[in-house]
Amino acid sequence: MKRRLLLVVALAAPLFAWRLGRPGFSDTEGMYAEPAREMVLTGDWVTPRMNGEPFLTKPPLAYWLAASVMALAGPTELARVGPALAALGTVLVTGALGMDLFGEGAGLAAAVVLATMEGFLLEARLLRADMLLVLAVSTTLWCYVRLCRGGGRAAALGLWTAVALGLLDKGLLALVLPGAAIGLAELVGGELGPRTVGARLRALRVPLGIAVVAAVALPWHVAAALRNPGFAWDYVVNQHLLAFFDAKLPRDSIPDSLAFFWAMFLVRTLPWGLLLPAALIHGWQARDRRAERRLVLAWAASVLVLFSLASGRLEHYSLPALPAVALLVGDLVAETAAGRSRVSRLWLVVPPAAVAGLAIVLAAREPAGIIRELDPTLAGYGLDRLVKPTALVLAAGLSVFAVLIAIRRARPALVVGAATAAVVFGLAEIARERVEPLFSWRPFARAIDDGTTIFFRASDEYQLCGGLDYYTGRYVALLAPPGWSPPTFLAGRTERLFAPRTELERAWRGGKALLVAADVPGPADEAAIVPGPYELLARAGNRVLVRPAQR
Repeated sequence: MKRRLLLVVALAAPLFAWRLGRPGFSDTEGMYAEPAREMVLTGDWVTPRMNGEPFLTKPPLAYWLAASVMALAGPTELARVGPALAALGTVLVTGALGMDLFGEGAGLAAAVVLATMEGFLLEARLLRADMLLVLAVSTTLWCYVRLCRGGGRAAALGLWTAVALGLLDKGLLALVLPGAAIGLAELVGGELGPRTVGARLRALRVPLGIAVVAAVALPWHVAAALRNPGFAWDYVVNQHLLAFFDAKLPRDSIPDSLAFFWAMFLVRTLPWGLLLPAALIHGWQARDRRAERRLVLAWAASVLVLFSLASGRLEHYSLPALPAVALLVGDLVAETAAGRSRVSRLWLVVPPAAVAGLAIVLAAREPAGIIRELDPTLAGYGLDRLVKPTALVLAAGLSVFAVLIAIRRARPALVVGAATAAVVFGLAEIARERVEPLFSWRPFARAIDDGTTIFFRASDEYQLCGGLDYYTGRYVALLAPPGWSPPTFLAGRTERLFAPRTELERAWRGGKALLVAADVPGPADEAAIVPGPYELLARAGNRVLVRPAQR
């Protein structure tokens, strides 16, 4: 491993660690934090639980990592250290892969690009399983390249260990995504065909892979199936096949449109995605390293096409494609620095210059008006004071970046782009902390009395209670979402999972109830969901906390 690559990772580490314990866990993070807390509480590390009942919608690796931190330090937002370390590991692996594919300069540039890609940075600070999957996919493909270049048993062992750990993190995606990238690259390159399938599988040391997966990933799957009847069918059919077609039960997420999926993919690549069109053109016209570029393009295409076809897609499913984008841009930066770029300067200069111009326009507008146009619920949290500094940083940074690229000073442009991205990331993190009440239950938990029964209502995802459980340190009385159908591993347990409406009504009459709801769109709309006279204790966006009116 090159020292300069290790230096890049070391310089990036403070950026990933900065204010890692802030803000409070979001709703999605609560779906990982609470099962981790309950693992420590119950001592059962086989069956993840939510609100005291089995919660087997994901394999356990992300829960295990968070629970390990909590077992040592108690409940803490620093449980995010797992995804943060996985992100740094991905930067390291991406840099090493870039060096193997395109040379040292391209690998270093790819590491810098990925480490300062806004969507990657933000994801690295969220407690969920996706960054671990990105690391698993990246490592699998790096080991594949090493194996193809004579890496032998060590490379094969690394490849299949990454797959096995990925299976413990996000299920079959850890095999499907790198497998699709490798298969597509070899198919287009003529290495894979009907007559060569057996040879290619032998080259990948599949028997060794089966042994590694059986040793690493299979034991938990078997134990979970034995302890939780119905899990096996739910895991294979419901969470994989039916989820792809947005037909799983319960339907606990709202898919994103194809246009939003692609738009957010491009947003996540910023600011470096502004060079992606130029990188694609350069890769198409360059005559050298065609096989290497083919693998990287197949990697990005496999992720983006697969989830474009999936009816149940969510915007962050594009994350495993970000290292591939970093490799393409890193290759372009290195080739530009060496005077070998095969793309017009217009493709290099116009996108960052256009965004710099847009930032200047935004800086001249009234900040409060911009916030209201984005989302009225964001008003009143001090975000307007961050709009102009962010716009000015973008305008200045991207302007200098465009000038440096125009005169073919690619390495200084890389430094300016990384610095600009780091400052914008810092401002975005401050903004996220300011709007904490809109997405975290921590502020609400501070207003809840210990001796009062908490009833929780959600429009579709009952597991939104996870953050509330976590921050109050106790289970809540769940009210069933309308039309909710249990997964097979919860069959026959619905009565234990949900409280009847009559129980809320009885507690309300006795003045010993609090109702927390996540689906109240407007002021005074909470009147439609409470069973009697009430007092509003807290509101943030669609979230409300109410109690019986005091006599």
